[in-house]
Amino acid sequence: MSSFFKKRGVQLAAVVTAAVLLCVGIAHFIGFNPVSSLLRTVLSPFQNGVAYISHKVSDTTDFIREMKSYKEENERLVREMNELKKQNKDITNYREESERLKEILGLQESLSNYSSVAATVIAYSSNNRYDTIQINKGSLAGVSVGNAVVTPDGVVGKVIEAGPTWSVVSTILDPGSAMGVKVSRTGSVAVVEGDNELCDQNYCKMSFIDKGSNLIVGDLLETSGSSGIYPPGLLVGSIREISSDATGNLNYATVEPMVDFDRLYEVLIINGMN
Repeated sequence: MSSFFKKRGVQLAAVVTAAVLLCVGIAHFIGFNPVSSLLRTVLSPFQNGVAYISHKVSDTTDFIREMKSYKEENERLVREMNELKKQNKDITNYREESERLKEILGLQESLSNYSSVAATVIAYSSNNRYDTIQINKGSLAGVSVGNAVVTPDGVVGKVIEAGPTWSVVSTILDPGSAMGVKVSRTGSVAVVEGDNELCDQNYCKMSFIDKGSNLIVGDLLETSGSSGIYPPGLLVGSIREISSDATGNLNYATVEPMVDFDRLYEVLIINGMN
């Protein structure tokens, strides 16, 4: 039923349109006289309707054309914005890398009594911890097992395996590592070592603390130089938490390394005295 009325409506619209066009033609060609005046009067509402529809169709067409142009322009601007973001990110990364390399060079100059070589971190431990890292310098660059590895922020660890063009470094987070330290504020000595539980939090612990040591949270720890591996005075970490027994004697302290292992990119390997 609906298709019937739809079909009839289309037919009626076609007839009306044809009649309007016919009358408009007659009025146009017979010139100015009473008949043409009457036709124009009768057809004026229809002409207004046709003109209104024509204008609306034209406006809609223009709108669609403009919207397509706006869409293309918007897509172009988005592409340009993404490219600018990429360029800005590249510039930022370049600046950050340049600053890190300047700091490594500054550290190298401050350790002028030692032979050293800069390297880049290329891999981390397969267990998703920072107890070991791999660097891109090895025996061909003079690196050997036992060399200290540091950054401008502090101590990273020591080389435990050296290939021709790569080395594996055991960090201070490694449960198998241990190093002599002293408290910068008091001069008290102790040992910083890795711990299985603390390693997952990027912390290590300080044990063998001198009795009577007046430790406070925030105390800085530095290398004592007693091991012969690390030059004295290099920052190691800061005390985050102090654990004591029932009698008040210090058991151990939780240490937060000065090195941010989440953002470790370049290191300096100390491979001997000059």
